[in-house]
Amino acid sequence: MKKTIIATALVLGIGTLAGCGTQSSDNTSKQETTAKATPSNEKHVLDWSYSGKTGPSNWGNIKPAYAISKTGKAQSPVKIDTTKTKKDAKITNITYKYQPTSFKLIRKDQMIQATAQPAKGRPDSTINVAGKDYTLKTINIHTPAEHQIDNKKMDAELQLVHTSKDNKTVIISVLVKSGAENKAIGDLTSVVANSTNNKEQTLKTTISTLGLIPTNDKHFTYQGSLTTPATTEGVTWFVYETPITMSTKQLDQLKSKLADNNRPTQPLNERVIYSN
Repeated sequence: MKKTIIATALVLGIGTLAGCGTQSSDNTSKQETTAKATPSNEKHVLDWSYSGKTGPSNWGNIKPAYAISKTGKAQSPVKIDTTKTKKDAKITNITYKYQPTSFKLIRKDQMIQATAQPAKGRPDSTINVAGKDYTLKTINIHTPAEHQIDNKKMDAELQLVHTSKDNKTVIISVLVKSGAENKAIGDLTSVVANSTNNKEQTLKTTISTLGLIPTNDKHFTYQGSLTTPATTEGVTWFVYETPITMSTKQLDQLKSKLADNNRPTQPLNERVIYSN
C-alpha cells in the first residue's frame, strides 16, 4: 500500500532515541581503541561516547540504566536484507500530515537533536500509523548512516522521532547520500557546523519536513530500540530504501561535529522485517 500524504502548506525551498542483543562481530567492527574527541578541546557532556572505554561495545557496562544495550534482544540499528523481508501493506502504511516546522537544536558531544517548535495557528507535523497519531518531536542525525540496506553504507541518516499521547515511539529513518544540495533541510547543516557543545540554538529557517521523505515510497518496518543510551526498546522503525541527497558541503558541515557518531548494527535475532 502506498503512503498517504496530507499537507496543508509545504514549502520545499526554505521552509522544512536513538538506537543489543548478544554482542556480534557487527558490534566490534568499529575501532574503539582510541577515543575520538568531541570537536576541538570541548569538554565532554555525556557519560558515553562512540569510541574507547565509553564506546558502543561498553554502553551496557556504564551504569544499570544502560544495561539493555548488552542484554536486549531487539536493539537498533540493524542490517536489512531485502530478500528476507516479508510484505505486509497494512502494517507498513504511513499517513503524513507534515508542515514546514521550526526547530531548536542542541549538540551534546557527537549527539545532535533538533527539537520541533510549535507554531501559532499551525498544527504540529504528525503521522498516522495503524490508526494512531504520532507527533514529530525531534530529528537526530548520524554520519555515517546507522542502518544498512543490502550491506550498503550511506553517508548519513536522519531519524525523525515521533511520539503518541500514550508515549509510544515511531522513528522514520531517511538515509542520505552525496549528491544535489538539499533545500528542504534549510540551514540545519550550517547550524550544526557552527554549534557550541551543550548550547541550544534556533534555526533561522523552517525545515520542509515532508520534503525530507523520499518520493520513492519503498520502506521497511521492524521493532527495535533507540540507538543511543539507554537504547530503550519498544520503538517502531520505518526505514526508507531510497536515500535523499545532500551536497558535499552539507555533509562536510555535519561531519565537522558529528563524524562517526553511528552505533554499529545489532543482531536481528528472531525479529521479522516487513516491507510495503
